[in-house]
Amino acid sequence: MSFSKFKYPLRVFYSDDYAVGEGLETVTKSKLLAEMIKEGRVPRVELVAPKLATEEELMLIHSPDYVDDVLSGKKKNIAAGMSSKKLIKSILATTGGMRDATNEALRNGRSGSFSSGLHHARANAGMGFCTFNGLALAALEALKKVNSVGILDLDAHYGGGTADILKSNKRVRLADVSVCSYDSWTPTAKSRHFIQVVAKPKTYLATVEKALKSLEGVAFLIYNAGMDTHERAGGLKGITLEIIQEREMRVVEWARAQNVPIVFALAGGYTWSGLTLKEVAELHLETVRAFVN
Repeated sequence: MSFSKFKYPLRVFYSDDYAVGEGLETVTKSKLLAEMIKEGRVPRVELVAPKLATEEELMLIHSPDYVDDVLSGKKKNIAAGMSSKKLIKSILATTGGMRDATNEALRNGRSGSFSSGLHHARANAGMGFCTFNGLALAALEALKKVNSVGILDLDAHYGGGTADILKSNKRVRLADVSVCSYDSWTPTAKSRHFIQVVAKPKTYLATVEKALKSLEGVAFLIYNAGMDTHERAGGLKGITLEIIQEREMRVVEWARAQNVPIVFALAGGYTWSGLTLKEVAELHLETVRAFVN
């Protein structure tokens, strides 16, 4: 079903397993965002608990040894923090949320998951707060039903982990726009992929448009909606709330115009530049608003 034909409510995947009591924004901010939804800050949104990602699913995107090291607790310091049963369950929930949100979008046109900590995770290792790559799992899930998938990554940092796992898959196209060089990757020869760093805020939205154009023709879109591009959430000075709001609207309008089902993940957003965790969650709420409208 197309995005344009989707009827309310917007189903977004989240459970209390997503958030741990303390730690990185990656594993704490989703709880505040869910509370805002429950308070009615964005109407016509339904929160749905996902099934946990399974070991078998994780081994579709990661090496068996790496998956075993994380799930067994052999690896004490994982990308998202010090290993614990609660943290591992959080990661399994947010990874499974991307799979379930993908299937919801395939049925009804659009969905999302309050998942973070995805796009830096490689086949053999975690990196940059990302332990398992839920974007890669979502892509493989979508490819069970469609012939091509695009991944639009608008986090402040490149998604080198996603590229490591998927850039050679001829049914996947990557469009990766960052505002710094962290986790950069090299497209393959005669690439299907778009990758660009933005140094000036005035060119940011135009670069997003180029990224979207590069994805024309895909049958499904996965959107890694980073708020760490914002000047006070870890990103580039000059990228304001208004630019973020315009970006979200353009992504959604592109999906409507292309008649492409779309699913979102939260991606990055941090308190490093002076925002509170609540203010970071407020920024992420802009993605939800854009998908509802």
